[in-house]
Amino acid sequence: MALPVILLALLAIAPLPASAQSKSSVDRAKAAEEAAYEALIAADAELETGLEDLEVIQGKLYNLQWRIQRLDEAITEYGSDVSSLQERARLIVVEAYTTGGRNMVATAFTANSIQDLITSQALFDAATTRDLSQLDQLAAVSRQMDRLTDELVDKKAEVSVLEQEQTIVVAHLAEVQAKAEALHAEAKKKYAAAYARYKAEQQRQAALRAARSSGAAAGIPSATRGVACPFPGSYFIDSWGYPRSGGRTHKGTDMMGGNGARLYAMQSGTVRLNSHSLGGIQVYVYGDDGITYYYAHLSGYASGLSSGQRVDKGQLIGYNGTSGNASTPHLHLGIIVGGTYVNPYPTVRAAC
Repeated sequence: MALPVILLALLAIAPLPASAQSKSSVDRAKAAEEAAYEALIAADAELETGLEDLEVIQGKLYNLQWRIQRLDEAITEYGSDVSSLQERARLIVVEAYTTGGRNMVATAFTANSIQDLITSQALFDAATTRDLSQLDQLAAVSRQMDRLTDELVDKKAEVSVLEQEQTIVVAHLAEVQAKAEALHAEAKKKYAAAYARYKAEQQRQAALRAARSSGAAAGIPSATRGVACPFPGSYFIDSWGYPRSGGRTHKGTDMMGGNGARLYAMQSGTVRLNSHSLGGIQVYVYGDDGITYYYAHLSGYASGLSSGQRVDKGQLIGYNGTSGNASTPHLHLGIIVGGTYVNPYPTVRAAC
């Protein structure tokens, strides 16, 4: 009776067969590989959502900044009109006084401001028809300037709120980017098959997006095959066509990354340096392939770079920044073919 019990006990503590062990290990490895694949997809989805949120905020900021600039110009213009009209109103006061307007003298001493004096009944009584027209114009212009000033205050308050939101989104994006990079590094090292499958899926999705691009943009990946990545390590989405200030739409790809990060020529060619209030510090690379590559919002140029200079593909040409109409460090990349801007996203997706 004791022998069967002893045999059962020995079987219970004996190691599992090699085949059972290997099957269990394979199952665990497959599960871990699948988890790594799903983690990569989830990290990229979270990063893309954050980028879309940032793009929306930046679009609103561009619109607000454009409106604020217009308001500043209008207020300056109206202020000039008010000054000249007020001067005319003062002359009316003087004329009324010198022609014996006693009521005018009393009103002048009791008025709290020139505006009170200008709108007083005594002045209207002393004014001619032409003067009344000017006084009415002054009142209208003053009201319009007050309205524009109130709107300017409101718009600046909106900008302040959006900049706070932007700071939060940028901080979150930095965390998400770090997380995604760590997952990518781990997947490359531990789960080669899962990472290869992930990269294949990303290439398939990029090909689908490129196929959906309209017009000349659809042909850009082949036209720019072999270009260098302009901003290695950056993160970006297909933001082509997003709304911009003044009724414009986004004619490029915004590539987000650290302030001062290095930017490279996508193709060999000749450079032209430029600067204005919207694009900030800019570089045009007139490529040997007949395509123009446009870089905007730089913090500075590469040392010694000058207009008319030849550069090689992959050569350092500048540094990422926030110059011009930008509040987050990023490269606005544009691609121009035959004088027309086309969607750079398929090209940079393939190159970067």
